[in-house]
Amino acid sequence: MDAEIRRTRLELGALTLVTLLLGGMAAALVARRIARPVQRLAEGAAAISRGELNQRFEPSTADEIGRLATAFNDMAAQLLHQRTALEEAHGGLRRQFEELADLKSYTDNILGSLTSGIVTIDLDGRVVTLNPAAELLTGFFRGEASGRYCTELFAHTPDISDLLTETLASHAPITSVPLTLRRRNGSALPIEFSTAPLKGGEGKDLGAIGVFRDVTLVRQLESDLRRSDRLAALGTLAAGLAHEIKNPLTSLLTFSRHLDRKVDDPNFRERFRNVVPRELERINGIVERLLELARPSRMSFTLTRLPELLERALELHVEQLDEQHVEVAREYARDVPPIQADKDALYRVFVNLIANALDAMPRGGRLTVRAGWAGTRDPVRAARRRAANRVKIEIEDTGVGIQPSDTDRVFNPFYTTRDSGTGLGLALAHKIIEDHGGVISFESVPGRGTTFKIVLSLIPDPPSLLGDEAPR
Repeated sequence: MDAEIRRTRLELGALTLVTLLLGGMAAALVARRIARPVQRLAEGAAAISRGELNQRFEPSTADEIGRLATAFNDMAAQLLHQRTALEEAHGGLRRQFEELADLKSYTDNILGSLTSGIVTIDLDGRVVTLNPAAELLTGFFRGEASGRYCTELFAHTPDISDLLTETLASHAPITSVPLTLRRRNGSALPIEFSTAPLKGGEGKDLGAIGVFRDVTLVRQLESDLRRSDRLAALGTLAAGLAHEIKNPLTSLLTFSRHLDRKVDDPNFRERFRNVVPRELERINGIVERLLELARPSRMSFTLTRLPELLERALELHVEQLDEQHVEVAREYARDVPPIQADKDALYRVFVNLIANALDAMPRGGRLTVRAGWAGTRDPVRAARRRAANRVKIEIEDTGVGIQPSDTDRVFNPFYTTRDSGTGLGLALAHKIIEDHGGVISFESVPGRGTTFKIVLSLIPDPPSLLGDEAPR
């Protein structure tokens, strides 16, 4: 029994050993079969992490390892596709960035090459950009100006900030406003300033843009042109004066030549008493009106009601209106207020215009006299939020009209289409209206009539604002 027990133990030990050996071999085979694909997947994952996305494994089985290999292949393919798409998008973005950089450089070169100054502000009124020309004109550098309010930057020229702010509020452009720019160093520069709304690609409001234009040379050329015009007008004036004075002087000279021989002739003395004083008075009247045209006016401004003044001028011509069968139409607005004006000077203007209208209608017609409010499209007044506090007077006739070839000479001294008269009336009227800070103009159609228009402020502007142009 001991021998059998020992044999049995040996057999069981051998069987156990064989079983363990076989189990170990089987486990090693199974582990190797599992570990090798997993190791390959780990190596593929490491390669993917290094950017090598072109990884693929053929699944050898249909179990979990095979499905894991299939999922790994799909993941690698998706990553490769996404990376290709990203590389293409990156290339497109790089090209677009280069194009935008080129466009920005091109735009910057254009702005830098412009001789006009450019300033942009955002919706809060802060300065965003200044081009080199604007830096030169204003005296501020772009770096120190950026981010400051335009009211602060242009404190010495508040009209600029007012116009920019007006454009922000109204979203409407303002063009060619004449201003005087006060530079950083205290010097003054004549400019024309224009503004426009600044919008984005989809029409979104971004702010406003302002454009400075140095008009120093233009003003100098205008001054030279005005000087030439004054010299030409002086020549015309001298020729007209010589023509007007020549006739009475001829009569006086004739009488002086016969004075010694005919001094005892009663008829000669009678003609002498009648003709000589009249001709001398005529010369004196011409000289007086020329002096009135040339010397500075001394206006006495008082409250003046335009309809009453126009009625006085019409009343002076009542008999002539009746004789020529001229119908008078009065169109006075009810809400026209009195204005500050020199009553006597304006009365002379109205009398002269009505007289000219009657001379243009020798066979009758219709004379229309209007007084009312005048609208304004002046960008400076609109930008400063001023109301249109101006009135307009119109005197319209249905006479012969003014020929187009004569329109440039209407307000010139000694220009007249009548056989009598000196041609100084409209020149004086033009000067009086200018001295009131107003504007006088006319529209005429030959054969249909003429309309003279006068625009006056309720309170006249100071004479210094009327410019340095000599009266015509």
